[in-house]
Amino acid sequence: MTNPPSPPKSTEEIAADWCVLLHFGECTDADRAAFQRWHDADPSHALEYTKMCRIWQVSEQLPASVDVERNARSRWSQRLPLMARAAVLVVALGAAWGIGWSAGMLPGSVRYFMAQDVRREVLLPDQSQVQLNQRTGLVYLGFRDQRQVLLRNGEAYFDVHHDPEQPFVIRADNASIRVTGTHFNVWTGPELTTVTVTQGSVLAARNDASNDNNQGAVLTAGMQAAFGPDRMLQLARIDPSRAAAWRNGKLMLDDVSLREALPLINRYLDVPLKLASSDVGDLRIGGTYDTAELQQLVSALPKILPVKLRHSDQATLLLRR
Repeated sequence: MTNPPSPPKSTEEIAADWCVLLHFGECTDADRAAFQRWHDADPSHALEYTKMCRIWQVSEQLPASVDVERNARSRWSQRLPLMARAAVLVVALGAAWGIGWSAGMLPGSVRYFMAQDVRREVLLPDQSQVQLNQRTGLVYLGFRDQRQVLLRNGEAYFDVHHDPEQPFVIRADNASIRVTGTHFNVWTGPELTTVTVTQGSVLAARNDASNDNNQGAVLTAGMQAAFGPDRMLQLARIDPSRAAAWRNGKLMLDDVSLREALPLINRYLDVPLKLASSDVGDLRIGGTYDTAELQQLVSALPKILPVKLRHSDQATLLLRR
C-alpha cells in the first residue's frame, strides 16, 4: 500500500525551513541561489522570511538561563534532517517558554509588525497604538510583568495604553525607553537614537552596561533626547510636531548637517545616499520636504549645496564640488 502524498507546504513553513537551513550554516552556494530565487519570486515570500528571521532574533536574545536549549539545538543540528530540525527548534523553545513565562523571564506572546513601502498603523496586543514609518519593523513581547518592544533601524510613534502594573519598555539601537502610558516618537539607527515626547513623560537611558556611560533622563512633553554609541546624552526642547511630521508625509530638516540628514532621507529612497568624505557631511541643510518626492531633493542637491552626485546601482555618492 502506497503512502498518500504529503500536502503542499505553506509559505510560512517553507520560510521556516529556509531560515533554519541558512542559520545553521550548512547550505551550499546552490542552496543560497535556490533561496534567492524563491525569495524574489513573490513579495509574500520575502515577508514571511522576514517574520521568521525576527522570531529567530528573539530566540537569540533570550536570557542566559535558556542556553541549554540553544546548545541542544546546535547538537541536534548535526544529526537531524532539515524538517526535523525545524520541529525540534519549535519544541525546544516551547518547553523553555513554559518555564520562563512562569518565572517572568520569557514572553507569553510574541508579535511582529512590519511597514514596507508605506506607513502603517498597528494595534499591539496590550491595546497600545503604534504608527510605523516606512521600512520599519517592530517585535512585541508580552511578559508577565512588563510589555517590551524591540525596535531597530526604524521610526515609530507610540500611543501607549496606560497600565502601571505592566511598564512598557522599548529597546532601540542605542537606548531603552520606559513608560506606563504616554505619546512619543522614536527614531533609531546604529549611529543615533532620538526620543521625542508629545504627551506625558518617559524615562530614557543609554544601553551601555558601563555606569559611567549609562546616562538617562526623564523626558516630558516638548523634550527630545539623543543617544549615540560615541556621544554624550543630548537634551533639547523642540516642537514635537517636527519630529513626528513623517506621520503627515513630511520630512522637516532644521539646519542639520548632511551627516545627520542622510539617515532620515535614506528611509524613503530605493538607492541610498552616501558621503564620499567627512567634509561633505559637515555641510548643512534645512527645509520641509514631501517624503513621497525626496528623489527630487536628491536631484536638486547640487543646486543647493557645493556637491556633485555619482550614481551606481548600490548608492548615490555625494562628493564635494
